[in-house]
Order: sequence, then structure tokens, then C-alpha cells
Amino acid sequence: MLSNLIEEFRDRIDIGDFFSYINFEIVKEELISTRSNIVFLLGSPGSGKSYMLSLLKHKFPNRYVLQKEPFLSKEEFLKNHKNLNDKIILVDEAQLLSTEMIEYLRLLSDAGNRVILSMHQKEGEKIANLPQFASRYTQKIFMKPLTFDEFEKYVMSKFIKYNRYDLIDKKKLKKIYKFTKGNFRLSKKFIFTALTLLNYSIKNAYKYNKIDDCIIEMSAIELGLLK
Repeated sequence: MLSNLIEEFRDRIDIGDFFSYINFEIVKEELISTRSNIVFLLGSPGSGKSYMLSLLKHKFPNRYVLQKEPFLSKEEFLKNHKNLNDKIILVDEAQLLSTEMIEYLRLLSDAGNRVILSMHQKEGEKIANLPQFASRYTQKIFMKPLTFDEFEKYVMSKFIKYNRYDLIDKKKLKKIYKFTKGNFRLSKKFIFTALTLLNYSIKNAYKYNKIDDCIIEMSAIELGLLK
């Protein structure tokens, strides 16, 4: 019944599901135009850092190399990326790298490669303040949460796409936003969970036929946001 709409909110990185909002565009332009040797892309888990790196690689495949997962050695990294000449290196989840591999990436930046390290904010700021980075031309760029207006625009664009804007209203969106605080991934998970519960109710002829306070509360409990 609602399967196609539900799939729109599944937690995955889908370049085709591009959503533009103010901070995202600011960050994208800063990353594209930066001249810093090393850039720290910082933000909370789920703020859109991984999506940002994937989008840059997709739009400019000859300009960037993307390392999506932690690597354990220089040899492993070079096996994945054989040609680094004039490339900008994008490294996701860089806070999971060992000190030795972080230092290896710093040496690559000294040798001429620009390096963009995507990290959780707390760990990233700690690493950025280490002497070997603080003494170089580095830049911190922050992924910020969605504003409510941006959150509403994103969610409603999906509901309108399937002509199901009757399933939720602004008041309920505000309640969901209070739980997610504008975190992009958590927002998608919350709507996905709410729609899954609603779909079950509709299929089984239960009383719920739209996302109401009860559906929101059950979704928050399911996601560990409410006890």
C-alpha cells in the first residue's frame, strides 16, 4: 500500500535522492573551492557527511578518489587507489583510522594531494588540534542539522510525490522534528518507521489511517528516543 513511499525513507546513500538545503550547498561549495592542504569535514553521525563525499565523487569522478571504509595499511590504501596524481582524497569515517594511517594521509597532503577527512565532530576537532595539523594550512567545515523548514520541505516532497500528503500535517512534523533535532539520517529513519507502522495498521484494518500522535510515540520508542 505504502511500500513505494516507505522506500523513499530507507536508510541508504542514494545519489539519485538528492536534496538541496542551505548548509549542504554552503559546505559543498567550500569543499569544492578550498585551497587547504587538509580539510576536516565535521558533524554528528547522520548529518550527511558520507552523502556529501559520495556526491562529490559522483559529480567529479576524475577529480576525487573516495575511501569509504577504514584501511589498515599504506599498501591497502594504494591497492584501492593506484593513481593519486592531482587527485583530492576523500576519506569517510576517518576517526576510525589508526594514528599511523592519519599520519600517512598527512604526509600525502605534504606531497601535494589535498585530503578531506570526514569525521565525527568531537573526535575530529581533537585530531585537528594536534600539532602536526595545527601547524599546517587546515580548514574545519561543519555539517549542520536541517532547520524545521528544510526538514518539512524534504519530507513533504516525498509525500507529495506519491499524492499522500493527507497522511501527515505540520503539527505532527513539528513533533517528529523535536525528536530528530534535524539530523538527516534520523529524520529518514523516523519517517520510515512511522510509515511502516502505519502501513501495518492500514493492511490490518486497524484504527490508524494517518501518522498521528500514537504512531509518532511508537516510532520514538522503536528508535530508542522515548522510554
